[in-house]
Amino acid sequence: MKKILLMGIAAAAMLASCSLDETLETARDTRVIGFSNAFVDNATRSVVDPSFTVATLGNFAVYGFTQNGQIFDAVTVSSADNGSTWTYNPIQYWVEGNQYAFAAIAPASVPVSDETLTGSSVTDYKVGMTVSFTNDGKTDLLYANGGAFNADETFMLSPQPVGLTFKHQLSKVKFSFKNNVSGAYNIKVTDVKITDAKSSGTLKVGTAADNAWENVTGNDLELSFGAAGTTGVSTADAIAFGTEVETYNEQLMIPTASTESYTVTFTVELLNGTVSMGTYNHTATISGVELKLGYCYDFAAELNPDNIVVDPDDPDAELKPIEFTVNEISTWIDTDENQTIDIPSAGNGQ
Repeated sequence: MKKILLMGIAAAAMLASCSLDETLETARDTRVIGFSNAFVDNATRSVVDPSFTVATLGNFAVYGFTQNGQIFDAVTVSSADNGSTWTYNPIQYWVEGNQYAFAAIAPASVPVSDETLTGSSVTDYKVGMTVSFTNDGKTDLLYANGGAFNADETFMLSPQPVGLTFKHQLSKVKFSFKNNVSGAYNIKVTDVKITDAKSSGTLKVGTAADNAWENVTGNDLELSFGAAGTTGVSTADAIAFGTEVETYNEQLMIPTASTESYTVTFTVELLNGTVSMGTYNHTATISGVELKLGYCYDFAAELNPDNIVVDPDDPDAELKPIEFTVNEISTWIDTDENQTIDIPSAGNGQ
């Protein structure tokens, strides 16, 4: 085939505006170290989106230091009211004269090691750590820098809860398919997959200006994006000519450099009305694309007469138009028989 897939990349930052309430709530005992309503940055959601929201977050783990050492070590903070309030046990308190720094990872069960306090004073304190992550395409990974606090006399007059804005540490991926075959045909796209996504890696947090992924390994994770359409995961929608439709499922991937490549497979059925004209299994490659943490990607595929047919025995296989031509218009044929018409006489009274 001349072209299997034409793919374009559209990256949208996961820092879109959000209507979620970020208001901080004051604890009853102002000396309690509390955590405010967590806020999760989110972009536009599609049909099945694995991204956490405040309501679905459930819990997160807090890591915290004073200038003298670690005081929060994977302390689970959870919510029983869909993210309206957050609690942990046992309660800790602000102690005047100390300096504090906090960070949080969600979900709370993600393994963390090498926790450290970086920086030389409260002006640049950060919590550093190494996060070990195994990807399944469906578990979001979030990080929040809780900031640093100087618990001096002024601060202790009215300490506030630690506000946490969680940011996505993975890349979110979906596919779009456009029917450019012909107005005579609909297409259905099913079983869209990436067959060799990365399965594990470590996230270095707090030791540089930006978090970074290291030791990203494995190429055997299969991610299923389902079918293209909007009405259900199991049944594909018929995509009309000139129409572009997204896959049902979005999947999460570990960010990688542009030197990595991924294999995409999907099945296309060509329909003339309701009549199936053929089914074709496609394989394509994503290459030269840097997957950045916190970004979502829409890989756009255009199906047209040149690339919809897949024939391993014919590298130039493509749809051939049904054409018509007029060979000739036949001449009239003279008959050899004499034809007579009986005309009645006017005098016969008939």
